[in-house]
Amino acid sequence: MGMEDRQAPVGESGFSLIEVLIAAGILMMIALGILPIFAQAIVNNRAGADYTQATNHAKSELERLYSLPMNSPELAITAAPTVRTEYFSQRDQKWVDGEAPVDGDDPADDMALWTRTTTLQQFGVGALVDTDRDGKLDNPLPAGTADSFVHFKEIEVRVESGRGGGPLGAGKRITLRILKAY
Repeated sequence: MGMEDRQAPVGESGFSLIEVLIAAGILMMIALGILPIFAQAIVNNRAGADYTQATNHAKSELERLYSLPMNSPELAITAAPTVRTEYFSQRDQKWVDGEAPVDGDDPADDMALWTRTTTLQQFGVGALVDTDRDGKLDNPLPAGTADSFVHFKEIEVRVESGRGGGPLGAGKRITLRILKAY
């Protein structure tokens, strides 16, 4: 008897259409169950990237200001507190002084990817107290105070995402603060 003469018994020749449809349905239910996990992973990765970028922008400015001498013009207190605002330009890919532009309809309008606010205050040794326990030192010294009364300066840098909160976890903010002593 040759190979051509043998035939497969009835019912053992392969998968039926119903078996294939059932297997496809089970596979689809498993895939749909796993899909939200991937969507959440995308949101978490984006949020982590935003926090990392905000932290890096704040930390680099904080370290730059901290490395300056106390009498540097950039650390001069001109008001109590002295606040400087700048934004990271999407068009120019650099920090630009001033308020971020309002998002307009014109495609030529620049957009702020990040906004960075730097706040400077000066204190004497007697101000090393936080009486209202809000996490900030009380009684900063006014602008024009003689250098002999200024013992340290507080540098605070806050970075916020220029993108509003959205489905991908955008809209992050971070604040870093350091005291620079004479």
